[in-house]
Amino acid sequence: MKIKTLSAVRKGIRVAAPTSEGGLEDKVHESLLRAETFTLVEFKDGEVKNVEIVENPYRKEPYGAGPKVALFLVNMGVNVLLTPMECPKGKGILEAGRVRVIKVEAGKRVEEVIKSLRSSL
Repeated sequence: MKIKTLSAVRKGIRVAAPTSEGGLEDKVHESLLRAETFTLVEFKDGEVKNVEIVENPYRKEPYGAGPKVALFLVNMGVNVLLTPMECPKGKGILEAGRVRVIKVEAGKRVEEVIKSLRSSL
C-alpha cells in the first residue's frame, strides 16, 4: 500500500503573512491581529502561482480579534501562517484548521521570508 505524503494530497499550498499594504515587496507586519492586510501566496508544485492581498476585517476590533482572525484565515484556505507573534486565543482554531504556524521576523520582506521557507513547503 502506497502512503501519500501531505504535499501529494494537497493540490496547492496557501501561505499567509500579515502586512501593511500587501504584496511580496511589503514587509511582514509586527502584529498578526492589527495588520492592515494579509498577503496570501499560493504555491503549486513548488512555484508561486498566485499572490492575493486581502484586507484584515478585524484589525480595529477592541477585543477578541485573535479567534476572529484565526477563523478568517482558516476560511480563506490558509495552510501556512508566517507571523512574528503568537496567537494564543486563536491557536486552537488554527490547529483545528490544520494551519501550520511558522514564526518569522517582523520587518522582513514577504518575498525574502517565502524564499527562505520555500524548501520546507
